[in-house]
Amino acid sequence: MKYLVIVILLIGLICPMYAKAPYTEFKVGYIDPNAAKAGYIFGVNLGRMIDESLSWSFEFNYYQKVYKKVTTDYEIQLPSGIEPTGMSVETEYKTYIIPLFLKLNLENQLGNRGPIFLRGSAGLGWGMVWNKEYNYISKTQDTRFYHGFGWQATAGMGLQISSSANLFVDGMYNGSKVKRNEKTNEDGLPSWEELDISGFGIRVGVSIVGFGW
Repeated sequence: MKYLVIVILLIGLICPMYAKAPYTEFKVGYIDPNAAKAGYIFGVNLGRMIDESLSWSFEFNYYQKVYKKVTTDYEIQLPSGIEPTGMSVETEYKTYIIPLFLKLNLENQLGNRGPIFLRGSAGLGWGMVWNKEYNYISKTQDTRFYHGFGWQATAGMGLQISSSANLFVDGMYNGSKVKRNEKTNEDGLPSWEELDISGFGIRVGVSIVGFGW
């Protein structure tokens, strides 16, 4: 783990020395984590160009999924023939995932200054997970927080729509296993709870050159 921290710090210190024009990407997509329900993911990628093809960036992502355990209480027969059903929620789970990445990105145009280009990226970062449980029967609630290192790889295509804006679609894979409750068990062995939030996804977005930090 310490080697990942060193690599991230080196990239963060060296890349700004050669950075040029800023850009910002706004993204929305769909991801299927191993230990959570598939759902939507939203992201913002803030970067700077190093040369005409290579850039570095910091990416913030947000995922939220709600799952409810619902039971059927009763059914009503109305004179009109409509049959409504009474429903109750016993337990509700809310999962929030926030992956943060420091990335290197590559874009290459197809043909001679054509509007279509190939793009890819690789990044290292940190993942955080909050899992909140509400039990309406026992009137109790609990929150579990997990965190740990992660990595991301993407590949996709883009289309230039103006002198400063591009549309794109990316396939991606986020790899991360987050932990909590690290301790020594009764036998004196190191122990912890682990959650695998790795998964494939796809997303679309727009990149605006000259807008950012």
